[in-house]
Amino acid sequence: MARAATMSVAISLIVLAVMFSTLPAAHADAGFVSRTCKKTKNAAMCVAVLRDDPESAKVTTAHDLASIALQIAIDTADHNGAVIGDLAKKSQGTPQGDALNVCLGAYVDAAMDLDIDGRSGFDGGDYAGTSKLLSGAKGAGDACENEFKGIGKMPPVTAIDIMMTERCSVAADLVGLLIHK
Repeated sequence: MARAATMSVAISLIVLAVMFSTLPAAHADAGFVSRTCKKTKNAAMCVAVLRDDPESAKVTTAHDLASIALQIAIDTADHNGAVIGDLAKKSQGTPQGDALNVCLGAYVDAAMDLDIDGRSGFDGGDYAGTSKLLSGAKGAGDACENEFKGIGKMPPVTAIDIMMTERCSVAADLVGLLIHK
């Protein structure tokens, strides 16, 4: 009986040791994201955007954070394009449908620029070029909003337009940290 109690205590100590040994690493990763985001134009938004991908808590370099942010921007452009494409199909033949088609074109262009040229440029070390593409892609939301202003209607996609602008801005800021000045 004493032997079982000794084993139970030993196992408990091992479990506690393992739990506490991983805590500093988890805090260090969150601290790294926070410290890196403080170097951007909007630290709070940067942290919020990176929180969308759990992998960001595991990385230890600004390059890896920028890569994650770029992928988030690419995924956002793809997602927004799909949502807008569905809305455009439902509104064919109306002024709103025409405006949504303009939005769709802007998002498809942004997604292709980021996915093809942005990703390959980033992976090849062309951070300035990638940053320019991100800055251009964040204009997809503005183009969409402006198209609806032109027809005097409230855009049904304002929330995702804002999301695109925010995610591209964060990615451009993080990629900008990699440019040697």
